[in-house]
Amino acid sequence: MSIQNFFINRFLKSRRAASLQLSPEQRLRQGRKFLSRDYGKPRPQIEVRADVIAGVPVEWVQPQTLVGKADAPICVYFHGGGYIAGSLNSHRDMASTLAQLAQVRMLMVDYRLAPEHPFPAAHEDAMVVYQALLNQGVDAGQLILGGDSAGGNLALATAQTVRDTHLPLPRGLVLFSPWLDLTHQGESIDSNSDSDAMLHRRLLVDALAMYSPNVPASDARISPLLGNLAGLPPCLTVVSQSEILRDDTLRMHQKLQALGSDSTCLQWKHTPHAFAVMARLLPEARDALRQTADFITRVLRA
Repeated sequence: MSIQNFFINRFLKSRRAASLQLSPEQRLRQGRKFLSRDYGKPRPQIEVRADVIAGVPVEWVQPQTLVGKADAPICVYFHGGGYIAGSLNSHRDMASTLAQLAQVRMLMVDYRLAPEHPFPAAHEDAMVVYQALLNQGVDAGQLILGGDSAGGNLALATAQTVRDTHLPLPRGLVLFSPWLDLTHQGESIDSNSDSDAMLHRRLLVDALAMYSPNVPASDARISPLLGNLAGLPPCLTVVSQSEILRDDTLRMHQKLQALGSDSTCLQWKHTPHAFAVMARLLPEARDALRQTADFITRVLRA
């Protein structure tokens, strides 16, 4: 464990303990404030440009060498935050790091958040952006879908909808600590309750109540792990062995392997939930992003 990881875990555990003393509404306001901060300026070799695609705000984070190259590969990425928080600011540093390492254009989608916009608002935004890219002539073989935590849920659910509506599938999926089973059947939800520095069952249950007040968590659109995983593109998952969502990733990996699908699962010890997003802070995150870039390069060349 790096010294940076040690101190990040201590900081996050103190925040989690304080957060559990708040009401869900107070926690929502605090989480949004925390995840709306700009945690680092992009590197000089990276261009950041705001845009709107089919009415959905997005942000391009791309190497200067790829600016203006319409045929360059694109990673459509959905940020985490329990479907109720998170922002482009909170994930810009990760996006710039992965864009440079993988030489892709990161398209960060600022999808609508609950409780103001409950399910299926985020899913509609994700699909309309994907469809718009295809309509613009983007080759699906040059597309990657990615996301962390709730954003990983959204990426997988989007891929399933793309498959079921017979649209061209993306070349690959990249999921960091995805929240895939919102019925919380995974054993690690409880067994890792003490070791997870960031999440707790109660935090997930409160976020779910805001995100999907009318559709049960057992619905495959809410919990894509419970849906059909056949016929999906190659998938890379990155997870911490210490987090409560560990088993969401492991169960998905096992199901994909049983189907004969191309699935790669990378595990780290003692890292926080969605640690790959913390590229500026953690050497473990930078290592995970280098391996993610290798996966992206491999599937794009396949």
